[in-house]
Amino acid sequence: MRNNFFLVLFLLFALTSRGFAQQPPLSDQAAAFFDDSAVREIRLYFDDPNWFATLQRAHQSDPSDPYFPCRFRSGDVELPRIGCRFKGNSSFQRNGIKKPFKLDFNEYDDNATFLGLKKLNLNNFDLQPDFMREKLLHDLTGRFIAALRSVYVRLYVNDAFYGLYLAVEQPDKTMMQSRWGSSEDGNLYEAEERMGGGARPNLAWLGPAQSAYENVYILKTNETANDYSRLIQFLDILNNTPAADFPARIETIADVENWMTAMAANNLVVNLDSYLGVGAEYYIYDRTLDGKFIHIQWDHNESFGITGDGTPRLATPATTDPFYLPSGNTGVPGPPGGPGGGGGAAANARPLLEKFWAVPEFRQLYLRALARFLRSGFSPEAMSARTAHLASLIREHVAADPNKAYTTAQFETAIQSQVGAIPGVNQFVQARYAFLRAYLNGQARPTDVRINEVVPANAGLIRDEAGDADPWIEIHNTGPGPLSLAGFYLSDNPAEPAKWALPSGVTLADGEFLTVWLDGETAEGPAHASFPMPSAGGKLYLFATAVSATAPIDTVTVSALPAGQSQVRLGLYGSRWDVTADPTPAADNRLKAPSAPGPAASGRLLINELMADNDTFFQDPDEPGAYEDWFEVYNPGNQAVDMSGMYITDNPQNPTKWKVGDGVVIPAGGYLVFMADNEPAQGPRHASWALSADGESISIYDRDGTTLIDTVTFGPQTRDVSYGRLPDGASTWVQMARPTPGSANQ
Repeated sequence: MRNNFFLVLFLLFALTSRGFAQQPPLSDQAAAFFDDSAVREIRLYFDDPNWFATLQRAHQSDPSDPYFPCRFRSGDVELPRIGCRFKGNSSFQRNGIKKPFKLDFNEYDDNATFLGLKKLNLNNFDLQPDFMREKLLHDLTGRFIAALRSVYVRLYVNDAFYGLYLAVEQPDKTMMQSRWGSSEDGNLYEAEERMGGGARPNLAWLGPAQSAYENVYILKTNETANDYSRLIQFLDILNNTPAADFPARIETIADVENWMTAMAANNLVVNLDSYLGVGAEYYIYDRTLDGKFIHIQWDHNESFGITGDGTPRLATPATTDPFYLPSGNTGVPGPPGGPGGGGGAAANARPLLEKFWAVPEFRQLYLRALARFLRSGFSPEAMSARTAHLASLIREHVAADPNKAYTTAQFETAIQSQVGAIPGVNQFVQARYAFLRAYLNGQARPTDVRINEVVPANAGLIRDEAGDADPWIEIHNTGPGPLSLAGFYLSDNPAEPAKWALPSGVTLADGEFLTVWLDGETAEGPAHASFPMPSAGGKLYLFATAVSATAPIDTVTVSALPAGQSQVRLGLYGSRWDVTADPTPAADNRLKAPSAPGPAASGRLLINELMADNDTFFQDPDEPGAYEDWFEVYNPGNQAVDMSGMYITDNPQNPTKWKVGDGVVIPAGGYLVFMADNEPAQGPRHASWALSADGESISIYDRDGTTLIDTVTFGPQTRDVSYGRLPDGASTWVQMARPTPGSANQ
């Protein structure tokens, strides 16, 4: 924590160095198994007395790599017949009889699972005398993006202790549904390094024919449909879009923050057995929730400085260029590794990194992701504590492991220092952190500072020095380096860019926050602005004179929110805003859906979906060629509802702003789309007002003009992306890249 002077003097001046909070996965049966506070136990029983030779021979020489039957037991769960085989390449060839396993719980019974899991990997700590590199990387990455869960297990074979293993989640549909809900049904592709040559899955353009991709990206879900069209579209946009159009187009089909975070994780630990180094060993998922492709990491044993085992060998991994590419060029101008200019051709090409790093905003996002890892678990202090905890957890099990590839003494040494050619975990982290921290400190830009949270009506969660529950906003330095607030100004009027100066004596470290009170009471302290919070629809402007004296670096429109709610910016990229019932002054933003009246509130109708920035998605049915804002009303009941004479408003202070015309009936379980276009003459479902893409509210009132039927408040919206309940009628609202006006949300 920095700036203790201001913290002491001004109470809630609120500067912190906390990282972004990890969003917990959706509830799933396997969560308890992957709780890594304890070492789990798995027992396998083979009827074949020569099971080892059978599995070894099949994995070595049978191209079909078949499963063999065994009985499975873990805790209270016992499965009489599952599939079992060895897995891996180098990890299989080495390590004596301690081979890695893959378990398929429904190989012989389509309905069989282990706590909902269909498959599970048992990894053997190949190249890991410390027994923890994979685990550490799973945990680091999983703080911010969907990553494999893992837990230590004692493996018994026919009731004999066989060794300590790492049980690792399988990337499959089960994993995707555990993260984003049961509606997830997208295509999952394995980008595996193919032994013996062939095209690498380096995301290069191979032409429009599906056949060119089928043996490069192996479809792992929806195999019967065998449809590669969306993947080909993604690769076409990635590789063939002109530079001027690239940022806007790629964001329609790829989760840019996910990809940049995943690539930053690989570079952080110098994991070259990945897209970064070998152009393979990862998964791609086409996420149903928003129609965007994301990256799922896979192979992690060659990390924390291990290079050269089938990957490019680096003499000093800890000083690897943040913009490393296997060709030796960095793909962007300026970083320490070279002049830039792209990653080369053929096997060394990394089009995703080259194209993304060439976009200044994406490049800075990548650097912010690196900085976020440094302050969220990768510092020498944090890593030393984490490795000490894991060592304490597994020490007795490592010592008892009869088939381990390393000695107990090597285990103890490898946590701190080098064993053979393998650097110690903490040795590598200390050197890598020092190198990256020094580099990132020089990459800070004034545009890294932004308005991060706005609370127009303070319910008293925090109070200022005078004890007042005044409105407040949060200023955030997103990283990657420290920035002085000298020369930064806040205003509610673009014609007065220097209306109020942020405290010039404050330097925000990357990731730090400053709470500013918008109360017009500057005598109460330097964190009190000279003007009050603008009313709903008003704007706040953040200026940095180092960028421009007249053009703001950030602008936020204030939403009409009830007390206790805040509008928050989400993610490192920060292009998405939402409304939360959980304000987080001087801390990471997190979403908690505001409570909204359900059917029981008035018994009838729900606002179910809206689009406040409709550019090309939904054409006005009464005005061809016009793309107006719209919202959808859902009737969850089993009887039709006549909406004639009800009122719908975008201003809670004026509940009778627009009256629904005659003849508007919504059938039982049905949907009606209303156009928010300020053109009521066009028909009974055209409101007399328009929606604001900067955020506002919609409310439905009964015919008396006072009985509230339903209301929703929303923050700034994204073009051609809707905001809706998922599933229909639920209290949870999400942004949907695949809007569904007039039909069920999905």
